[in-house]
Amino acid sequence: MIILRPYQEALLNGARQGFRERKRAILLQLATGGGKTVSGSKMIEGSSAKGLVCWWLAHRRELITQTSKTFAAMGIQHGIIAGGHSSDPHKRVQIGSVQTVARRLDCLPPPDLIIFDECHHLGASQWQKIFDAFPDAKIVGLTATPWRLDGKGLGNWFQEMVNGPTVAELIAEGSLSRYRLFAPTQIDTAAIKIQAGDFKKDDLASVMDKPSITGDAVQHYRKLCNGKRAVAFAVNVEHSQHIAAQFNANSIPAEHVDGSMHSDARDAAIARFIAGETLVLTNCELFGEGFDVPAIEAVILLRPTKSLSLHLQQVGRALRPAPGKSEAIILDHAGNSMVHGLPDDDREWSLADREKRKKDEKASVTIKTCMECFHVYRPAPKCPQCGQQPASQGREIEQRDGELAEVDVAAKRKEQRREVGNARTREDLERIARERGYKPGWVNAIMNARQGGGLAGRRYA
Repeated sequence: MIILRPYQEALLNGARQGFRERKRAILLQLATGGGKTVSGSKMIEGSSAKGLVCWWLAHRRELITQTSKTFAAMGIQHGIIAGGHSSDPHKRVQIGSVQTVARRLDCLPPPDLIIFDECHHLGASQWQKIFDAFPDAKIVGLTATPWRLDGKGLGNWFQEMVNGPTVAELIAEGSLSRYRLFAPTQIDTAAIKIQAGDFKKDDLASVMDKPSITGDAVQHYRKLCNGKRAVAFAVNVEHSQHIAAQFNANSIPAEHVDGSMHSDARDAAIARFIAGETLVLTNCELFGEGFDVPAIEAVILLRPTKSLSLHLQQVGRALRPAPGKSEAIILDHAGNSMVHGLPDDDREWSLADREKRKKDEKASVTIKTCMECFHVYRPAPKCPQCGQQPASQGREIEQRDGELAEVDVAAKRKEQRREVGNARTREDLERIARERGYKPGWVNAIMNARQGGGLAGRRYA
């Protein structure tokens, strides 16, 4: 019998209250690793017991397989509507592939409840087709990151969002793992073109798919998490294959997997990874969502992205606690943490549309690297890790190519507060709010606090 944690019960109670208020679509936000699948499954269990037809929809085979295992563990009888599965449309509960269900809408009994897993993808044509086809069905969306790259708010589909605890709160209570983050001092993406809101893959691959960069990844894996199971995120399939090859060439068992592989071959590679026979599993856009293996002890980021959602989903793969796992290691060779912040930053999610950044507007992140211990920290008189003073107080320390250094979380948070304190205009505060994903009301809270001398908005800084 699966017993929900208090915050999971609170999420479901929030959804029930929304439905009592005649709202059609409710979004449940819960950090990666917080137990969205178990929470939603409890809702399916209760609704189907009342005789309701319930659908659980996902867009990846891994998500469908994961949910089916959870349903089976809970004793929920269900069918699967997806390629490679024999459908049983008479089952009250169905787990469906978005792609397959969208093609079979006319052949299926109408649902009373639809749960969209990873619902930040809503708006894509097949998702939208299903959403529009059953106006009388109640809708529940599940996501860790209600954030679309195009800036369109999920309020276009959901009337209410119920938030779970933050990553920091989940770490504090032991529901997620503590982490150590190592990151490069600088990643030059200035010459990379933008396509559909993110870096153009061909241009990105030409920058990242180099033996020197992958070699650095191998060296730092050995230095910082040797022998641990790590998932590496690549730009494209060829890049992922090259990463695996270079790890193998250095006697570190690695395998590449991608969506074009036969499912049996992919499952076998994952099984070897779980068993510890393979230590590094490389992929491209396959394991960002739905790869829930608590034994993952490290992630290796080799794909710069402008997407906050993609970054947090990838980092979150390593944050699930497991027996014998004291902490997660994040090796950020892509520099994404310098753009999107720490995994447990206090982010304020909103259903509203986001204001787009101006083309020439860039995130301002200043970082020093200690040349003694290679610890990364926000500007300070001396290194918080070893106490070493910079050789020159008047200039930034020169970057060493390929070196990763640990991010000092306390120092970074102190610098974030300092940045807010140094912001003199509303425009400065609005820029900070956009970069950190804060709610629009944060700027007003800070301005009001300054005018009245109060502390309103302090929790955001």
